[in-house]
Amino acid sequence: METILLSARSAGSTLIVSRGHDPATIRLLLAEGFIRERLGHLVLTLKGHERRRACSRG
Repeated sequence: METILLSARSAGSTLIVSRGHDPATIRLLLAEGFIRERLGHLVLTLKGHERRRACSRG
Protein backbone atom coordinates (compact mmCIF):
# COMPACT_ATOMS: atom_id res chain seq x y z
CA MET A 1 0.00 0.00 0.00
CA GLU A 2 2.77 2.45 0.93
CA THR A 3 4.57 1.69 -2.34
CA ILE A 4 1.51 2.74 -4.31
CA LEU A 5 1.05 5.95 -2.32
CA LEU A 6 4.72 6.86 -2.68
CA SER A 7 4.66 6.19 -6.43
CA ALA A 8 1.91 8.74 -7.08
CA ARG A 9 2.95 11.22 -9.76
CA SER A 10 2.28 14.91 -9.78
CA ALA A 11 -0.19 16.46 -12.20
CA GLY A 12 -0.26 20.07 -11.13
CA SER A 13 -1.44 20.17 -7.54
CA THR A 14 -2.93 16.66 -7.82
CA LEU A 15 -1.16 13.37 -7.17
CA ILE A 16 -2.31 10.59 -9.50
CA VAL A 17 -1.94 6.85 -8.83
CA SER A 18 -1.36 4.46 -11.73
CA ARG A 19 -4.05 1.86 -12.46
CA GLY A 20 -1.24 -0.58 -13.28
CA HIS A 21 -0.88 -1.54 -9.61
CA ASP A 22 -2.51 -4.59 -8.03
CA PRO A 23 -6.31 -4.20 -8.46
CA ALA A 24 -7.05 -5.63 -5.00
CA THR A 25 -4.79 -3.05 -3.37
CA ILE A 26 -6.36 -0.26 -5.44
CA ARG A 27 -9.81 -1.39 -4.23
CA LEU A 28 -8.53 -1.36 -0.63
CA LEU A 29 -7.13 2.15 -1.02
CA LEU A 30 -10.47 3.30 -2.47
CA ALA A 31 -12.43 1.62 0.35
CA GLU A 32 -10.15 3.11 3.03
CA GLY A 33 -10.46 6.60 1.53
CA PHE A 34 -6.79 7.08 0.59
CA ILE A 35 -7.63 7.56 -3.09
CA ARG A 36 -10.74 8.40 -5.11
CA GLU A 37 -11.74 8.51 -8.75
CA ARG A 38 -11.89 11.91 -10.39
CA LEU A 39 -12.38 12.44 -14.12
CA GLY A 40 -11.28 8.87 -14.80
CA HIS A 41 -8.10 9.13 -12.73
CA LEU A 42 -7.21 7.74 -9.30
CA VAL A 43 -6.14 10.69 -7.15
CA LEU A 44 -4.92 10.92 -3.57
CA THR A 45 -7.37 12.31 -1.02
CA LEU A 46 -6.30 14.46 1.95
CA LYS A 47 -6.09 11.24 3.97
CA GLY A 48 -3.88 9.75 1.24
CA HIS A 49 -1.58 12.78 1.26
CA GLU A 50 -1.20 12.53 5.03
CA ARG A 51 -0.40 8.80 4.85
CA ARG A 52 2.07 9.42 2.01
CA ARG A 53 3.89 12.06 4.10
CA ALA A 54 4.03 9.71 7.08
CA CYS A 55 5.46 6.90 4.88
CA SER A 56 8.11 9.14 3.35
CA ARG A 57 9.36 10.24 6.78
CA GLY A 58 10.00 6.64 7.69
